[in-house]
Amino acid sequence: MKKENYFNKNNKDKKILEWKKILSNYYSSKKNIKFKKDNAAILIIDMQDYFLDSSSHAYLPASETITEPIKKLQDAFHSRNKAVFFTKYGLTKGLDDNIMHKWWNGSLYIDNPLAKISGIFDTNEATVISKTTYDVFIGTNFLHLLTKLGYTQLVITGVATHLCCETTARSAFCYDKNVFLPIDCLATYTEELHLNSLKAAAHGFAVPTTSKEILEMIDDE
Repeated sequence: MKKENYFNKNNKDKKILEWKKILSNYYSSKKNIKFKKDNAAILIIDMQDYFLDSSSHAYLPASETITEPIKKLQDAFHSRNKAVFFTKYGLTKGLDDNIMHKWWNGSLYIDNPLAKISGIFDTNEATVISKTTYDVFIGTNFLHLLTKLGYTQLVITGVATHLCCETTARSAFCYDKNVFLPIDCLATYTEELHLNSLKAAAHGFAVPTTSKEILEMIDDE
């Protein structure tokens, strides 16, 4: 599948407005789910060089545009002593029977230099969770950490919108978490996949929002 640079510095404001209008037909404000900063953590999914480095075959062009708003959200959560989680995807050698390896006819191994989280991000004060599939809840202690720390809301950002981000958002909803998806902080292969994923989420399991709206809600509380 050819990857599109559908979200870039030249069209980002226009696209955000377009997407918000479209998604308003799927997310009902009657749900009245309010963002509560004291109960919210941020999850930054798979912002690794494998997806962000233009020399990688898995590079997602739209990822370049989401790094800045994600960093702003990370800084806002960190400055308020709220949890910041990163995920790091990768398989270990010997797991060639892993379904991810089979599905993609090869996958990212954790010892690949491109598996590291992009140097654009500072993870020193964050919790990094390693995973081997789309869903960060599978085979990790992520749910335990959220429960232990008392977080009932989750802001999900990163790549890819229709794979790891959507899968994790569905799972979080099923674990009774209110999920918020900043539409300018998610990226994938094409605008069609990105928007279709957000439509499904807005209809069934997550609140579509923007990084600006999250920052304003953090400041207003």
